[in-house]
Amino acid sequence: MRGAILAAVFVLLLATVFAISNTETVRVMFWQWPIYTGPVALAVVGAGVIGALLAYLPSLARHARLHRRVRDLERRLAAHHAAGPEAAADAPSDRIDETRPLT
Repeated sequence: MRGAILAAVFVLLLATVFAISNTETVRVMFWQWPIYTGPVALAVVGAGVIGALLAYLPSLARHARLHRRVRDLERRLAAHHAAGPEAAADAPSDRIDETRPLT
């Protein structure tokens, strides 16, 4: 945890130095329309944030699906434990080759 905080502080320090060093005004165009006029540091950092969001947003569907699967497995495990020892005789063995991978 301490390493992650130290890394975050380092990245923020680098971003601050970058922003202070790049104060020139740029104009960003999309075809013929100007979409941004301001400091180059904000344009670069904004492009990075937009790129990170474009990479993260499509993964949200998979995260939700895996979350539902984990919730279902937790419910099944709780039901199995609530059934008591008599259900253990009917339960499949714990052999690895009988399990199926998460998909």
